[in-house]
Amino acid sequence: MLLVLLLLWLSSCSQPVTSSELGLFGGQGIRDVFAEFDLLLAIKIPPEDGITFVDGSDGFPAFGVASNADIKSPYRTILPEKLTEFTIIATVRPGTRSGGYIFSVVNPLDTIVQLGLLLEPIAATDQWNITLIYTDAATQRSNQPLASFQIPYTKSWIKLIFKVLNNQVVFYNNCVETETVTVKKEPRMLIFDAASTLYIAQAGSIMRRNFEVSGKNFLHLLGNFLVCRSIR
Repeated sequence: MLLVLLLLWLSSCSQPVTSSELGLFGGQGIRDVFAEFDLLLAIKIPPEDGITFVDGSDGFPAFGVASNADIKSPYRTILPEKLTEFTIIATVRPGTRSGGYIFSVVNPLDTIVQLGLLLEPIAATDQWNITLIYTDAATQRSNQPLASFQIPYTKSWIKLIFKVLNNQVVFYNNCVETETVTVKKEPRMLIFDAASTLYIAQAGSIMRRNFEVSGKNFLHLLGNFLVCRSIR
């Protein structure tokens, strides 16, 4: 069973922004810079087959999603067109070792993951790889990993945080900073195709990789240099 609540939060700025600072937002509109986007709007209420209400790790309600669930939405109804610097926060409890996509934004042909988180077991070990996929679908023919990190296999709740900057990805495991890697983002600004699809716990009908987990109630994407408020 999978339980996941996803948020896209492009900024938690509480200070006034000057006109000179607006250039830091990489061409994103004011609405996208400061708005909050809830990826779980892709889940219809009442829930469809394969989706249930369950208790999260802190007792708050969350969604349980089985592998037969088909959660998807046109990305543009939930997410902004462009992303530059942002943070992804996913709190999940895997139901099996098989892993899969926690979420993905997939091109119109369902053949390329433009943005996504993929959790995969490492053979003959008690470890997983958690990989951030970041692909320019206009120039690439296969999914491009931007950064990948190892975490211990567990059946407990885990909070995974990726802070994506222009040339670095900072990884936090259960809110503890564990590793920073240098990356080359191609392109620097990720622009989604107008007909791309947002999937929860899968990557579409062709790539699939359905994910059976229990996920808490936060997967955040925050933008523009700011550490997630939930990091303590």
